[in-house]
Amino acid sequence: MKFIQIAGTKGKGSTSTYLANMISAAGYKTGLFVSPHIRRENERVSIDGADIPSADLARLMRETMETGYFRRFFQVAMAYFAEQGVEVAVMETGLGGRHDPATKLPCAALVLTRIGMDHMEILGDTIQKIALEKAAAIRLGGRVISAPQDDRVRHIVEATCFLRRARLSTVRAGDFCVHPDGSFSVDGVENLRIQNPASMQYVNAATAVRTAGLLREAGIFVPPEAVRAGLWRTVLPARQQYVAGADVLVDGAHNADSLRFLHDTLRTRYAGRRKVLIAAAMREKDVSYFREMAADQFERVYATQMAYDRCRPAAELAKVFQGAAPVEVCRDAADAYARAAAYARGTGAMIVCAGSLYLAGEMLDLLDETAGA
Repeated sequence: MKFIQIAGTKGKGSTSTYLANMISAAGYKTGLFVSPHIRRENERVSIDGADIPSADLARLMRETMETGYFRRFFQVAMAYFAEQGVEVAVMETGLGGRHDPATKLPCAALVLTRIGMDHMEILGDTIQKIALEKAAAIRLGGRVISAPQDDRVRHIVEATCFLRRARLSTVRAGDFCVHPDGSFSVDGVENLRIQNPASMQYVNAATAVRTAGLLREAGIFVPPEAVRAGLWRTVLPARQQYVAGADVLVDGAHNADSLRFLHDTLRTRYAGRRKVLIAAAMREKDVSYFREMAADQFERVYATQMAYDRCRPAAELAKVFQGAAPVEVCRDAADAYARAAAYARGTGAMIVCAGSLYLAGEMLDLLDETAGA
């Protein structure tokens, strides 16, 4: 089994899924390990796009000797991929890189998605400290592919690759071109299309395409037709996912970088639309950028909470929006959606849901229930 590790702050899940689908389309039995899940735990472990069956998940969970939640799933993925004869496994890093179990694997390539400020309570309070933790996953003599990075991050990645004699390929803004019809090209591969045509998703997709091309060094051959097919078949729940029937945009944005990308989408693709926001966040996440977004885009905010110990109380989150937009405190996602939907029906406003992947999962469940009612 050959392994590819994906580390970074923003875009890990998307890049991992794009890459796994391209490799699968090339004919390789491909495993994918991601975290967190959006709606079902089974999503964390899949082969060729099919989630692990619940019976296998329960069995392997009983057999694992690991104790931590993330490491238990990692061990399940490794065992399941081995049982099923997976040829290539794409493994998403949990956080950091230095102490992640995937860093112990002999990887054909390490992919670094955009690195920014998140998990500061664990990884460090500056972008340089966080970059050092991520760059610790770089192997001696290994192959590294990096998405475009802040200069402070780029210098650390380049220096680490130099010291460890790793071969670095960086995707730069000029390396790919997005065309007016929404298609894009990168590294000479033309007519590429994705289902989530948001600005950051083009970066994630281009990084995955660059990686797919360089995997030939490890004996994994992904032709252009497999690249196109893998990209187009990729559906990314809760990544600026527009649910047309409900006129709701669901995004798991939960840090400053991802909220800025969402803000950019709202200002461009949804310019001229009236908008309201349903928001929730975990205690440790920096969602202060919500205030700037609210002042610019939202005429009303519904602050809510989920049933997790780490979740920030809705009343506390509401303070972020004070002075930026009218805010209502809601007891849960269902309450927030009921209020937002009532307001939207009377005004024609679209609903935006953001702040947490956990909230995004609950919102998608609610929308399914509403559509089936």
